[in-house]
Amino acid sequence: MNAAIVDDEPAFFSQISELLQVIASQNNVNVKIDFFKQADEFYRHYKSEKYDVLFLDIDMPDINGFELTEMLQRQDDNVKIVYITNRDDLVVYAFRYKALGFVRKKHIENELPYAMSTLFNEIKNSSKSVILTEVRSKGGNIKSVSVDSIVYIETHGHDAYVNLLNGEQLVVRKSLSEFLRMPEFDKFVYINSGTIVNLLKIKLQGTNVVLPDEKVLFISRRRMKDVRDAYLKSLRRVLI
Repeated sequence: MNAAIVDDEPAFFSQISELLQVIASQNNVNVKIDFFKQADEFYRHYKSEKYDVLFLDIDMPDINGFELTEMLQRQDDNVKIVYITNRDDLVVYAFRYKALGFVRKKHIENELPYAMSTLFNEIKNSSKSVILTEVRSKGGNIKSVSVDSIVYIETHGHDAYVNLLNGEQLVVRKSLSEFLRMPEFDKFVYINSGTIVNLLKIKLQGTNVVLPDEKVLFISRRRMKDVRDAYLKSLRRVLI
């Protein structure tokens, strides 16, 4: 597992890196850790390096942790982030960015193991795949698709249009209820009678859902409470 720590306090690096190594070893995971003192330095490096998780200090000069998150999510909405900070009051803002965890430096020995447990579960869940067969008019191809790459699915007639993060769309003969009966789709929810969305890939904005590409989908009035409840539940991955 490749991890990066972005923090303007170099003295903190040895403490967190030792803890990460211990936790990773206990879970039979090998971890490589890079350290960056400045957000812009990390951002330049990020484009050429694949990280499984980022540990970001929030209160940094020039570019803070939330600003850096916005820059990263414009490139990769799947980036996994754990915030590390001395500021308890910033936890509310962390919810906006759907971080995996919020670890307070003064409680790091107690809170970091929980955040890492959440991370390991996320990595495990992101490896789930399903086999989908395209309709004959689209070639009838059989494809293995990562559930984590599916943003939303909508129906037109008897067909389901499966929309992926990379912009690809697969057309299959399957109902939305059939998808939701599959255990791999436990993070999906109806937003209206013809659409289900991946809760981990969306943001709520009033009565609408905003997708990673900024496309907006409407939530029906009868689905609003269920969507909000499910969305808030998904956000509870953040450590308070």
